[in-house]
Amino acid sequence: MSRRIHLAALLAALAAGLAGINLLATAWLADVRLDITEGGLYRLSQGSRSVIRDIDEPIRWTFYYSRRTAADYPAVRAYGSRVRGLLRAYEAEAAGRILLTEIDPEAFSADEDAALAAGLTPAPAGQGERIFFGLAAENAVDDRQVLAYFSQEREALLEYDLTRSLAELSRQATGKLGVLTSLPLRPGEMGVRPSHIVDEISAAYDLSWLDPGYREVPDVEALLIIHPPRLTADQLYLLDQYVLDGGRVILALDPLALAAFRPGPDGLPPPGARRSSTLPGLLSAWGVEIPTGQIAMDRSLGLPVQITENGRNQVRNYPLWFSAGPGQLSSVDLATADLKRGVNFGSAGLIRLTPVDGLGVRILAQTSADGSITDTETASGNPSPAALLSDYEPVPSPLVLAVRLSGLFPTAFPDGPPSGSGQNAHLSASRRSGDVVVIADVDWLDDPYFLREDAAFGLSIVSDNPALLLNLVDLALGDPALLELRSLPSSARPMTRVEALRAAAEAEYADEQAALEARTADIQTQLDSLMSGRPPVEGPAPAASLESRIGELRAEMAMARDRLRSIEREFRKDIDTLEAGLRFWTMWAPPILILLTGMGISFWRRRRTLS
Repeated sequence: MSRRIHLAALLAALAAGLAGINLLATAWLADVRLDITEGGLYRLSQGSRSVIRDIDEPIRWTFYYSRRTAADYPAVRAYGSRVRGLLRAYEAEAAGRILLTEIDPEAFSADEDAALAAGLTPAPAGQGERIFFGLAAENAVDDRQVLAYFSQEREALLEYDLTRSLAELSRQATGKLGVLTSLPLRPGEMGVRPSHIVDEISAAYDLSWLDPGYREVPDVEALLIIHPPRLTADQLYLLDQYVLDGGRVILALDPLALAAFRPGPDGLPPPGARRSSTLPGLLSAWGVEIPTGQIAMDRSLGLPVQITENGRNQVRNYPLWFSAGPGQLSSVDLATADLKRGVNFGSAGLIRLTPVDGLGVRILAQTSADGSITDTETASGNPSPAALLSDYEPVPSPLVLAVRLSGLFPTAFPDGPPSGSGQNAHLSASRRSGDVVVIADVDWLDDPYFLREDAAFGLSIVSDNPALLLNLVDLALGDPALLELRSLPSSARPMTRVEALRAAAEAEYADEQAALEARTADIQTQLDSLMSGRPPVEGPAPAASLESRIGELRAEMAMARDRLRSIEREFRKDIDTLEAGLRFWTMWAPPILILLTGMGISFWRRRRTLS
């Protein structure tokens, strides 16, 4: 009896101790977080921490999530848990500067009305239900940012979207962007032509246009340089010093800028149009070369064009104009990671890179492995697709079209400012980290490369060209910490070993299955021909009689179908065996091993006691 009392007391003490530990952990360790996931899914990047530290006044986050409705959808439920965990990580890091509230809006409730009024977009669910899954953010002066719906397609950019909303609400004024170009894009100038790109950035940012003869760089947060005019040494020096002082630059250069010669409203090309553009000295100091006589092309990615061949209109892919899709765009850079429709390039140049100490390089866009090079003279002569393909020779590796350079830049003027420039202060090395994006094409910004006009629907955007520029400018004008954000890995953890085994099992039967399916299709064709009274196109002639031949074909068809069913059964059996083995090793083997270990230890202790 005493042993029972002793055991009961021990169990009661253990239960009390466990409850006490939970209470202490809740009180003292509520804000302690340990993220041991493979990709650090709940661990904030240094850039996010930097943005949070700069929050002056509390920001209210209202997380609208239809938890009860989402419970019936495992994928949404799992992603909802992921989002909630990351939001709580922000809240814990902010230490009172982010006020997080979670609301499960019921149908026809005030919470549902509030979610809709805030700008959230619910997803339809079964039986007329809707799933709200978004965030409304608001600062002390009622400025708002809304993430209408947390789509899993943007999972890699989840942290960026959240941190960007914080940065926007903390920003005191609209970012100021300096623009330098030789193209007639500046509103109000004579001969200016409409530009969707200019309309977009004018609506989003405060633009400061630099005159071609500028003598100083204005006080701007970033520079956008598109096909610049021929610059003097003094002007190049100003750009050099701007970058060394931590400036951010988006640079579009081109060895063959077709957009420069596109007719304006008067039907004529702009006066003084330049075919090519470069920044002599600066690019070489940064380890970048855009060869003036070489043009990139890609037959695998070519855009369709209509041509006339032998008096007939034909559609052919044009290697000089091509679309760099997700496979050719960086999946880790925030400017390109979410571009799904591709970026259209036209007669683009190519970039050759040389390592420079202190500079990090990230390739943003490139051709496919089927890229090739032609010369500017050929490209400028409006060659036909057939002419380009006749001498097409793929290069050994993809051609680089756009890069991001970041870090400490070297000066292109190691001997100081140009003589007579009147510049006194001189930076011989970077004062702070800078960021420069170099794109070896100008035409990607021209309307015809991404706009299509339809008689019924008007203008429509058919590629991600505008989105790429807006992303680049947004990153350049935003908090510098946004550039440090990583593109997060997916929270999905597929069973890659299982998928590999499944693929191997499929491959084992794929060839025979394909042959049998082709044979059954051929037999069916012959049967159709015989039944309709026509002789078959191929195969042996009918035997003694038409009925005999039909009977033979039907018997062969039955045998082929039986074998197909047998293959499917064998494949299913192999998959079932694989899954049964996995279930055993993942579900049953561990507890059996623990049980056997416990029995072994118990047996060993009993033997030891007896001895």
